Order: sequence, then C-alpha cells, then structure tokens
Amino acid sequence: MVEVSVENIVVSFTISSSLDLSELAGILPDVTYNPDEVPAIVMQFSKPRSMATLFSMGNVVVTGPRSMDEVHEVVKMVTDRLNVVGVPLEETPEIEVMNVTVSTDLHQSLKLRRLAKSLQTVEYNRKVFPGLVYKGDDPNTVILLFDSGKIVCNGIRLEDVTVALDKMLEKLLSFGIKKKENVCQT
Repeated sequence: MVEVSVENIVVSFTISSSLDLSELAGILPDVTYNPDEVPAIVMQFSKPRSMATLFSMGNVVVTGPRSMDEVHEVVKMVTDRLNVVGVPLEETPEIEVMNVTVSTDLHQSLKLRRLAKSLQTVEYNRKVFPGLVYKGDDPNTVILLFDSGKIVCNGIRLEDVTVALDKMLEKLLSFGIKKKENVCQT
C-alpha cells in the first residue's frame, strides 16, 4: 500500500450570524487585523501549528491541522477565546472539510523531464520550481511530483485522495515506475 501522510486540512465552520471585527480586534489578544489588506481577523496557534481566519459573516476558515483531532482542538481554541470576550456563539459548530493536502513517497527517483514530455496538463520548469506540476481533471486536483519520488496532492477533497493517487500511479506505471501497491490508505 502507498502510505499517505496528511500535511494540511482546511475546514470551515460558522460560529455566529455576524462578527464585529473592529471591536473584536480591539479586545482579542494576539490577533492580526488589517482590514485594508484582508477583511478578517487572523488567529495563529503554535500547537497544533495552525491558523484561524474569522470573517464578519461569522464563518471561520482553519488551515494547518494534520488530523481531525487537531481540527477539533483548534475549533475549541477559537470558540474558547471568543467565549472569554463574550461573543455569543452557536452551540456546536458544524465543521466542513473543504480540502486536504497529502503526500506520499514512492521510494524511487522519477525522471521529471521524461514525464513532462509524455504527460498532458503538466508544467515543468526546473529553474522556476523543482517539481513537475500535474493538473488532473477527474478528480480535479493538482499533483506535484519531485525527482526524489515524493508526491504531493494539493487542495483535494478527502474523498478524492485515493482516486487521484491511484490514477497518477497508473500513469507512472506506464513509464516504468515500479509498482508498490496502488491502494492508498489515508
């Protein structure tokens, strides 16, 4: 089996029908609020390393967690901080996973120039970026391939991870990449 590591989970949830960001920025410690650049409050956390972005419509986007346990931990930290300053919150926020970033390692080198010439919907310019960028359409995903054999799937829906990696591995098999097992476990 190809071992897959979750590198990032992006989730969203709603905590209130609206938030007064200017007021919150004045009373919440350790937040960033630059309304001219981004109309949102940003909370950063070191453990788990993550970031929560709060918008005026009451929705929050969290990036950085590597597991659903970490997601729940960050959601709790956000709601606890808002409770402390008296923000009325919805009881239990419904968390929606927007996308994930996963990686795997084939433990063998890839000939990226050869792949770039043979695959469609790719970008490869080693002077600009050391990896090959493959854009898949079913499922819609961006897969980064590195000559070390590392593969990164960016911004993919959780339910599409296995399909996307299996399809990429099938393509790689046609170029002589040795088959491990093409079933992905997340």
